[in-house]
Amino acid sequence: MDTKSFANRLANYHGTRDPVRISQELGYVVIDTPLSGIRGYYQYIQRCHIIYLDNDLSEQDRNWVCAHELGHSLMHKSMNRVFMDTRTHMVTNRYEIEADRFAVDLIYSDDDMREYVDCSLDTIARCLGVSYSLAEYRMGSLQQ
Repeated sequence: MDTKSFANRLANYHGTRDPVRISQELGYVVIDTPLSGIRGYYQYIQRCHIIYLDNDLSEQDRNWVCAHELGHSLMHKSMNRVFMDTRTHMVTNRYEIEADRFAVDLIYSDDDMREYVDCSLDTIARCLGVSYSLAEYRMGSLQQ
């Protein structure tokens, strides 16, 4: 299943696109805490799903990071990013791209995106607070 279909199913089931609320409804613990040098991360420990978010994030960034980490937890269950980065030569970029796409698909519905159809991708990226490539991806997946 692609990230957009997965995100839409999750949003429809929970009746919201709010990643914090969805995470909490799934039984995740969402912790706002000071983090040094990172915006957030996901941890699964003793059968408990935990999403840590830097407490200095804006509301928009907090939602983004939560959605991104939720994407990792749901799509990359068996992956250990820290281990992969420090002990292997595996390229983890693919998983980051998938988590970013899941986040943009979860937070912004096709209805939300239709108001941007006449805007440049640079403008869309700035308005959504995402990279140019994510804006391009999201607009490319827009159902007419």
